[in-house]
Amino acid sequence: MKHKIWIQLILIALLPVLSLAQNDSTLNFTLNSAQEYAIQNNLTLENAKLDIESAEKKVWETTAIGLPQINATLDYQHIPGDLPTASFGSDSTTAMFYDYILSSLSDMGYPPSQDLMDRLSTPAEPFTLGVKNSTTYGATVSQLIFSGEYIVGLQASKTYLQISKLSHEKQELELRSKVINSYISILILENNLQIINETIDNMQSLVDETQKMQQQGFLESTDVDQLQINLNTLINSQKTIERQIEISYVLFKIVLGTDLDAKLALAENLNTVYEQIIGKAVNTEFDVTGNIDYRMMDNQVRISELSLKREKSTYLPTVSAFYNYQDKTNKASFDFTINHIIGVNVSMPIFTSFQRNAKVQQAKIDLEKSKNNQTLLERNLKAQTQQLRFNFQNALDKYSVTMQNVDLSKRVFENTTKRYKEGMVSSMDLTQSNTTYLQAESDKTSALFELIQTKIELEKILNEL
Repeated sequence: MKHKIWIQLILIALLPVLSLAQNDSTLNFTLNSAQEYAIQNNLTLENAKLDIESAEKKVWETTAIGLPQINATLDYQHIPGDLPTASFGSDSTTAMFYDYILSSLSDMGYPPSQDLMDRLSTPAEPFTLGVKNSTTYGATVSQLIFSGEYIVGLQASKTYLQISKLSHEKQELELRSKVINSYISILILENNLQIINETIDNMQSLVDETQKMQQQGFLESTDVDQLQINLNTLINSQKTIERQIEISYVLFKIVLGTDLDAKLALAENLNTVYEQIIGKAVNTEFDVTGNIDYRMMDNQVRISELSLKREKSTYLPTVSAFYNYQDKTNKASFDFTINHIIGVNVSMPIFTSFQRNAKVQQAKIDLEKSKNNQTLLERNLKAQTQQLRFNFQNALDKYSVTMQNVDLSKRVFENTTKRYKEGMVSSMDLTQSNTTYLQAESDKTSALFELIQTKIELEKILNEL
């Protein structure tokens, strides 16, 4: 027992340390794992999932309209003051009517018996109209039997549910694209930083060597100054890229849906990701029905068709049945409450001054417009696909050329550096060759990003991302 207590005390003491260690852990992501993580944690996509749940509830809400409905009522009433009374006594109209009948019988030779005359002439006891306190309770059960608008509305709610699902699918596609772009952007920036760091190291060595040669009188101070200017420019670029990397990680965390204080690390390098994306074969055939935008437009056409059916359904009757039960806790002497009522309600539109016909014609026009938009979208998607294929091939060629330029400019810079150390070229020539090399690296980076972007767009339109 004592051992258990000691273990619990040790765990409590270590809890802050364990929590700190957990917070200091780094999340390592491959490109695929980053996409899957974002799908599970991105808040925008989470809202799209909630939209689907809301649409499912809307379908049930619409369905419930055609199911039995039960409503209960409870009313309490109190009559202050004295209740009114009524009597069928000798002074009443009824008594006068009885006297007339008795007299007529006597005149006709059929005198009534004394007992009957006594009974009819005796004043009746007065009775009250209503009760001081009364509670009326009841229940109504109704059932929709037929409604054209309800049937169309139910179909429309299911179609809107499909729209929510397609919207979620489109946002997931966009999210995958954002994750790839963010991942690639960071890798490219880190690659640029590595190149800048190596160049700074080389340039710093040249500055040190040049300073020594200038101190010995072999070179002028302008050579040192020129190289120092180049070095300062590189250091400034280094700081700029470091800040860009920092903000890129922040944006990447937002896309992933992680806490902004989380530590991230990319588990794959630029070459690996390049092979994953560019090395993936692209379908040579384009099936427009698989494109997410086309499917959303197809659903919009379906909505227009249902809108037309709804307007036409207003010409049809609405039929419903009901059962009503009502009773009271306290009843007056004369109470005419009917306990059970069963009925059928039929509502039939007859004439609306051609208002319904105008709505039907508007719905037909909207449907025709939707079909035209669908045809236009299909043509545009096919044209975009063809253009993206051309752009992708152009980007491949451009990237190949920039890679060659990097190799050539790097060799030129290395040779110029050797010749500078031998005193055969000036510092201006060295600076120019270094600038040309860095520009070639920058062009290569831009071409690589353009190539990957084009490939992503092509996969998106083919629904293969």
